[in-house]
Amino acid sequence: MASIPGSFKPLVSGYGFDEPGGVARTEVAGGAARYALMWDRGVQRFKVTLLLSTLQFSAWSAFYHHTIRKGAIAFDMPLDSGFGVSDHSVNIVPGSYSASWGDGQLVSVAFVVETENQAYGMSAADAQCLLDVFETYGAFSNDLLARLATFANSDTLVLDY
Repeated sequence: MASIPGSFKPLVSGYGFDEPGGVARTEVAGGAARYALMWDRGVQRFKVTLLLSTLQFSAWSAFYHHTIRKGAIAFDMPLDSGFGVSDHSVNIVPGSYSASWGDGQLVSVAFVVETENQAYGMSAADAQCLLDVFETYGAFSNDLLARLATFANSDTLVLDY
């Protein structure tokens, strides 16, 4: 799979994305609305901006037009869907692409990509464990997990001769 060139650092506009869909709501006369899961999973849309030099824009144009065929071919892009920045397989939404020259030195390229949230990469048991750790340790969850990683990957190696 193609990957966005490493020197291109995408900026997510407003640091947000939309919902994955799949939930239906039906009004009920005289009662609470009914909700139903129509499908699981689903893609979310991220608004992405690249600020590129004119030289970078030339390389981006070659990547966009030839490698990923104007976004029709999926490619990896670093995004944060809630679990830190990591590569996501994305497609560019048709009709969302635009480029504009700023001061003659920079080109702003904006588009919308669709990708699945990385939450779907974990099992229901993994998700419950994450919630249990957070419920127990709250704001200190990251400190605990970082210390466990250090213990498992470094401290225990002292026993190796």
